[in-house]
This record gives sequence, C-alpha cells and structure tokens, in this order.
Amino acid sequence: MSDRFRLNRRNFLHAAVALTGPLSIPQHSLSKAGSPSLTPSEFRERLRGPIVSIPTPSTEDFNVDYASLRRLIGRALDHGIAIFELTAGDSQYSFLSYDEIKEVARVVANAVTGKGISIVGTGPWWTDRAIDFARHAELVGGTALQVLIPPGGDDDANVSHYQRISRSTRLPLVLHGNFSTELLNRLMKIDSIVALKEDVSLEYFIETSIHFGSRLNCFSGGSYEWFLVGQPYGATAYFDTYSTFAPEISVRFWRAVQARDLGGERDIVEKYDHPLISHRFSHPFWHASLDYFGVAGRYLRPPQHTYTNEEMKEVKAFYDRIGVYPRGSRS
Repeated sequence: MSDRFRLNRRNFLHAAVALTGPLSIPQHSLSKAGSPSLTPSEFRERLRGPIVSIPTPSTEDFNVDYASLRRLIGRALDHGIAIFELTAGDSQYSFLSYDEIKEVARVVANAVTGKGISIVGTGPWWTDRAIDFARHAELVGGTALQVLIPPGGDDDANVSHYQRISRSTRLPLVLHGNFSTELLNRLMKIDSIVALKEDVSLEYFIETSIHFGSRLNCFSGGSYEWFLVGQPYGATAYFDTYSTFAPEISVRFWRAVQARDLGGERDIVEKYDHPLISHRFSHPFWHASLDYFGVAGRYLRPPQHTYTNEEMKEVKAFYDRIGVYPRGSRS
C-alpha cells in the first residue's frame, strides 16, 4: 500500500475540516414480508449512523434466546437506533445450524420491519446455499443481503458467485471480506452491489473509501475510532458495540456526529470506545456485558468460554471505571 494512504493524526485533523453538513437520521420506508422496502440506491443513501451488529444470545442450556434477541432490538429501537445486522462472526454462525441461522434472520427481520433497516449476512457459503439464503432473507422481509466472500475461489469464480446471487434476489447487496482492487472493479458492474462492510484493516477501509466511495457505502466494523478517522473520506455508518447493551452511549456519539462535533466524538472514543474495543473486547466479555446490563444471558456454546460469577465482578469493575451503569444503578 502506497505512502499516500498512510494516516496520522495530523493528516486526519486536516482532512476533517472538509466534512460537509450534519448527518440526519434517515426515514425508513415500511415494508411487508417478501417486498424489499428499499431499492439498492435508496438503501445506499439511507445507510447512515450506528449499526447494531447482533451477538446471537443463548439461554443457559444453549438454545438460541429469541426473547432476548427481540429485547436487544427493542431497546435499540427505543433509542432511535434503526439499523441492525446479522454477520457471520458477531452473530456466531459457526456455532449455529443453518436452520437456526435462517430462523434468527426471520426473527430479526420481523422485529425490524416497518421500523428500520435489517442487513442479513451470509456465511462463507458455496453459491447454491448463498442463493437459498438470499431468497429466504427476501421472503422474511430483510432490507439488504450482506454476502461474505467464500474461500477458495479465483476472481472469475467470485464474480460468477455474486452475479448469480444478484440475479436470485431483489435485495441490495453488501460486500463482506477482503477484496482486491481488481475484483472490486469487476464487481462494480453488478448494479445491486451498493455497500461494503470493512473487515480487513483501517488502511484497507480508507483506501477502499477513496477508490470506491462514490459507488459503495463503505462502513466500518466495531469501532467508533475507525469511523472517526473515516468520516473525511465519506464514511456515514459504523458498527456500534454499545448499541447492544448501553444504547445511551450510542446516542451521545451519533449526536456528536450530527453536530459535526469532532471533539465530542474524540472524547467518547477516548472514554468509552477505546477502553472497550482495544483492551477488553472478546465475545465472552461482550456476552457478559449483555448479562450485566440486563439484555441477555452471558452464555456461549462450548467450547467458547462463558464468564463465571467471579468473572462477572470484573465486568462490573470495568464499567464502573468508565462510568457506564445498568439502568437504575450507580454503584
């Protein structure tokens, strides 16, 4: 990667002054199951603000906890957060059966329809399974389909993979994975591909935004910090971990974005985001956070580690240090 794409704080601050106009919360059109609510171009334009990347919750006996899943979505909606995503990593696809993934997609789409945007992600699946899932996502009322590039294919095979998926559904498509510039150039000929979820590195995120931002809505995964750096290059949406258990922090950050308050954004990154993402984040800690804040249980299917009662004291101590508390608690 060339030096012209290497970032430092000074270059970012100079670029930040180029930001134009405050962002606004999009108005999402209503939809019925089986009828996509947004065209690809509408979806691209309305993909703004915090994205709830859903950590699929489990009960103590390791069944999918659909009641807690609906609670998580409802709490975010109550705070005006209206974009929800199922993605292979955060949503624990490797620990779910295919039928369970399809049911989780149905529950999420049903909970969000008429209230916001649901992005339903595939796993790294072969083409026929991805097509089957695309049709399912459309049938249950998903807003968009995120397609994770499967391993093992060359560029010709990958282009064919995305072409066949695009012909199987009316849903807008989101790219997910590590794509070369050459492959992205070829995929840009598929009209329904209108967004890309960054899943590689900050440098990749910025370079992709520079080269393809006029065509793709490139959004960052898992960190306010990356979005803060990506704003001058056109970033408008971002994964928001706090939206799953402490959405009041999400609201504060989004309001700072809308007000073009870079200092306010930076302060939230330093106080809340950086300590969580850089020092404590793991799936066991994330699910323990859901438990501590009363959203869902801490349980993860083995061999993943589930926090013990003793370890939950560490969770409380961490959030006490940064001043984030469950509702009704300040101690």
